[in-house]
Amino acid sequence: MRRIPVIVLLVVFAVSAGFADFKYTEKSKITGGSVMGAVKFAGAFSKDAKQMTQGMNSTVSFKGNKMRRDDDLGNAEIYDLDGRRIIHIDTRHKTYSVMTFDEMRARIQEEKRKAAEQQAKSKDKNAQVKVIPKVQITPGKTTKELLGQTAKEVKVRVDMEFVSEDPQHKGESATFWVNSDSWLAPVKGYDEAKRFYIRLAKELDWLPGEMAGGAGNVQIAPAMAEFRKNAFNLTGFPLLQYVSVGGTGTGQPGQSDSKAQSSPSTPGGAIAKGIGGLFGRKKKKKEDEQAQQDSANADSKPASPANSLMDMTLEVTSVSTDPVDKSLFDIPQGYKQVEDKGRH
Repeated sequence: MRRIPVIVLLVVFAVSAGFADFKYTEKSKITGGSVMGAVKFAGAFSKDAKQMTQGMNSTVSFKGNKMRRDDDLGNAEIYDLDGRRIIHIDTRHKTYSVMTFDEMRARIQEEKRKAAEQQAKSKDKNAQVKVIPKVQITPGKTTKELLGQTAKEVKVRVDMEFVSEDPQHKGESATFWVNSDSWLAPVKGYDEAKRFYIRLAKELDWLPGEMAGGAGNVQIAPAMAEFRKNAFNLTGFPLLQYVSVGGTGTGQPGQSDSKAQSSPSTPGGAIAKGIGGLFGRKKKKKEDEQAQQDSANADSKPASPANSLMDMTLEVTSVSTDPVDKSLFDIPQGYKQVEDKGRH
């Protein structure tokens, strides 16, 4: 899960050419949603999980056709377009693993196949479903001064609506969505990041972090893919983002969400449970009160949307076009090679 925020920051780059060195640091943090309780519970036993709510700092470096991402936990990942490989480095245990692009593509396809197979076995699955994508890109009304740049607000909302065509569940629907409120600025050097990610996406039809955020989840994947496709058209580097991912289920016209979600036998309930059972999860009262308090401050994060699975804040804390040391993209001497365990 600690890799989930990665995908949300990467998808907003557009196509551009450039070969200058570029580096930025970012902080990503899970701030709310129905998974928050589980993450906090896991944080009591795991340092990695605890870091997700406290904030994860990362450094991303680009040089030519290579990119490296380092995190607070001692992990580094190198994406080599020329060598067509992904290298994972564990600085804590002084080990590394290598996966080729072909192996990665095969793994992605296998994960998608398993997810679809598992979905097909669901007893409540409604196979007669039509998928309707809906996308809204809206210029915001505000600007922010971030890192010496005037960043403009852009809001992106992607809904993937699943509409039942089964006569027994006529009028039943469910929607998975991705909602982003971002501030973008024309940062010098950001074209290098755009160039790299567009090439990587063409190689694999995938971006770092997508295995956890979409490819492994047959319900979320269509919304994430549609979000990425449309976000590529945005111009500017996202210096600050508030992102939420969630879902809603509805029944027959005029029926409330709460009734539709209360039982699999009611319209909306069966399809909701059938495509993941992720609807109708209510946030705790304290979390709702905290979200309302935060939204009262114009500079704080917005309140968590209803039926949010996860809310994230991603903030770029520094950018640089200084030369990047090419040795960063080499496998460190003395490190032991181990089997890749699918961390990407």
